[in-house]
Parts: sequence; C-alpha cells; structure tokens
Amino acid sequence: MTDSALITIGLPIALAVIMFGLGLSLTVGDFTRVARSPKAVIIALVLQILVLPLAAFGLVLGFRLDPLLAVGVMLLAASPGGPTANLFSHLF
Repeated sequence: MTDSALITIGLPIALAVIMFGLGLSLTVGDFTRVARSPKAVIIALVLQILVLPLAAFGLVLGFRLDPLLAVGVMLLAASPGGPTANLFSHLF
C-alpha cells in the first residue's frame, strides 16, 4: 500500500509550520515563569504520563473493550497532546 503525497509530504510540513509558529510566540518571560513556579508543569506532566493512561486502562477494563479497540485507546492515552492541543492552549 502506498501513501499519498498529502500524507508523506503535506502533513509533516503542516506539523512543522504549526510547531514553528507556536515556538515563535515564546518569550524569555515564558521560561522564567516556569522556572519560578514549576508546580503547575510538574502536576501537568504527572497527570499526562501517569493518571491519563491509568484512567484509560480503567475504562478499557470497565467497558470490556475489544482488544483492538483497547490497544487504540491505550495508544491515544499514552500519546502526548500534540501540536493541536498546544495551539488551542495558546489561543485560549
């Protein structure tokens, strides 16, 4: 099976443009704010890395999902938010 040019070229370029645009909006003040009060960043990382996959695992067990669906849910729960989540967080 061959992928289209949109998937192999277009999507990575779009991802790079979004990430570059978000990176351009960062200032030194953003980093100093995180360094001064890292509590929120640490809480967010713990929730993203530990609590979210555990909650997804609980839902998979609770709903007795098909193994294929269960793997998909666990993959989504273990994946980072991605550039779209960062974009919405930045905008709001």
